[in-house]
Amino acid sequence: MGSAWTDGMSTRRETEAERRARYAVKDVTDKLGMRASTRVRVVGKGDASLLAKVRAKLGRRFVGERARAEIVLFWPASPDEITPMLQKLKTQIEPNGGIWVIGAKRGHEANSYAPYMPDTVLIPLGLAAGLVDNKIRSVSDHESAMRFVIRKQDRVSARRFA
Repeated sequence: MGSAWTDGMSTRRETEAERRARYAVKDVTDKLGMRASTRVRVVGKGDASLLAKVRAKLGRRFVGERARAEIVLFWPASPDEITPMLQKLKTQIEPNGGIWVIGAKRGHEANSYAPYMPDTVLIPLGLAAGLVDNKIRSVSDHESAMRFVIRKQDRVSARRFA
């Protein structure tokens, strides 16, 4: 359902086409929840244009493995590496941070460094790492991302990395 808006006299629901058009103009870094102060880490070989947009938004370098990140952008080379890497990254993010697993959209594998992985593959891999998915975003014409986060009840124990 679209959002409702009012002109003071009447209320009208936003159509799906209007919602999509509004969303399409939103900057990808905003879609991924980034602010200028966000600590971002990159894992895997990612899309150069997306990484340039992220760097421009941040105004600084990405954080390394030793620094705790708020957001991780992860381009897996294969589904086999997702669960072990998510388990590792889970200990290296802020308790309320997120790990975006980025992959090709169906039919666009030639334009991405990561394979196409449907939700039915990704969600169980995240659960096996002790993470839950809570968002999906389109990041380009060729790639989409699923965000994995630490469950709220598990977040206190995630502070051990400090």
